[in-house]
Amino acid sequence: MKIFFKTCFSAVVVTLLLIPLRLSGIGMGIDLSSLVGFILFFYLTFFLFVKYKNETVFWNIFAALIIGECVLFPNVIYDLFSGLPWFLPQLLIQTIGIICGYLYWKLTKPLDFLIALISCLITVFMFFQGFDYWLHYLNYETFTGKINAHRLSQRFEGINQYNTKITNQTLNKKIALLDFWNTRCGVCFQKFPQLQAFYDKYKNDDSVVVFAVNKPLDEDKEKSAFKVIEEESYNFPVLLPTDEELPEKFGVKGYPTTFVIDKQGNVVYKGSIEGAVLMIEELKKQ
Repeated sequence: MKIFFKTCFSAVVVTLLLIPLRLSGIGMGIDLSSLVGFILFFYLTFFLFVKYKNETVFWNIFAALIIGECVLFPNVIYDLFSGLPWFLPQLLIQTIGIICGYLYWKLTKPLDFLIALISCLITVFMFFQGFDYWLHYLNYETFTGKINAHRLSQRFEGINQYNTKITNQTLNKKIALLDFWNTRCGVCFQKFPQLQAFYDKYKNDDSVVVFAVNKPLDEDKEKSAFKVIEEESYNFPVLLPTDEELPEKFGVKGYPTTFVIDKQGNVVYKGSIEGAVLMIEELKKQ
């Protein structure tokens, strides 16, 4: 029992050391704390099995490590029930570190080297790309943004800042980028320079249309969306939809969310502005 509590305490201490990294921000904070967490738990597990191999059973150490790492992760359980498990991959990566540390101790050469290599590859993938996929899925319900093409079934109608009526016909036989936003969305304004750059690149291309589709809020004044964009010195087209529920009909869960519609009227992308730009570049090459 003494070994169990020592092991559990060791795992708690490691988790405590990772908290500053984990809380440094969603995105890079998760990536870095997971990378460091994997390494620490891998070597902690290996060290403990070497030290206590003749004093206790395998499950005693393993269970203590799992319990110890979970003690300071109550937010993961809460996030699971709230539907936004931001930190779940970090907990899983640390658990993989524990498993790999045990296997590295248990297996003989060359299998121990193979386990170490596989664990390194998993960690590197998660650090450079895996968490981006995970966060994209949480935000947009797709890992890469690419979705099974389906016809645009919603009636697309609204007025732009020049009081021109925009309808589905405007998108006919064109590649369309629709960026849904609202006036209270800070991230939307952070992404607007990229939207402006994309618009500047294609504003003279008749095969591409761009619209920043506003979701009116209760506190918005009439046509305040147009005024806000003008005050920020942007000139990309803004659309105030006739149907205020248009974003919901598109399946928008959070803002900003960007869609790409191909020339056949199929919705082929849902996600970030960065991914939408790449998708349109791909469509243009085709």
